[in-house]
Amino acid sequence: MTFSKEEIKSSLLGCLEVALFMPSGPKRFGNTFDQAVKSFIIPALLFPASLIALSFSNVLEVSSTSKNIVVMLLAMRTLLVWMLSFGAVAWILKRVDHTEHFYRFVIASNWLAIPATVIFIPVFWIVSNGTYSWGELELFILFLVFYTYAFSAYMAVYALVIPWELAWFLTMIAIIINDGTFNLVQWIGILLKT
Repeated sequence: MTFSKEEIKSSLLGCLEVALFMPSGPKRFGNTFDQAVKSFIIPALLFPASLIALSFSNVLEVSSTSKNIVVMLLAMRTLLVWMLSFGAVAWILKRVDHTEHFYRFVIASNWLAIPATVIFIPVFWIVSNGTYSWGELELFILFLVFYTYAFSAYMAVYALVIPWELAWFLTMIAIIINDGTFNLVQWIGILLKT
């Protein structure tokens, strides 16, 4: 299960175009089941970057908890987010009889983990070298988070061929799932510390 050179080139160009809010971006991604399954390689490869980021931020507050348990909890959270988010989108699209572009949405969502990760790298570098603290960058980080959700909603409009209102609704569901599962992991981490 590998990507062809053309597939990588097209998908990376699609990521750039989506991040720049260009309507051609989402159409660069495939729309088959096999491509959708293969696209999960991208967030899986980026998983170590999220672990490094969390170690810098110390948001989990699990210093006395084993690192193996933290990795396991975050991996379980990632799987839960995928199941709930893509499951909710699939269910809603089925209810409105509009499932023909679902695999393109999955593929684009997974590839968009790349620009979402890349834009946060300078933040982690600035915090890690002590230039600024997390508290000092809070508004900037909120802007970056909003930007990633905005280009995700934009992608949904063009990848799924749906109205903006539905795309923002799907994005809000993703935000709720993302925050809820993160809070769950924090709660479990606190329980494991006691």
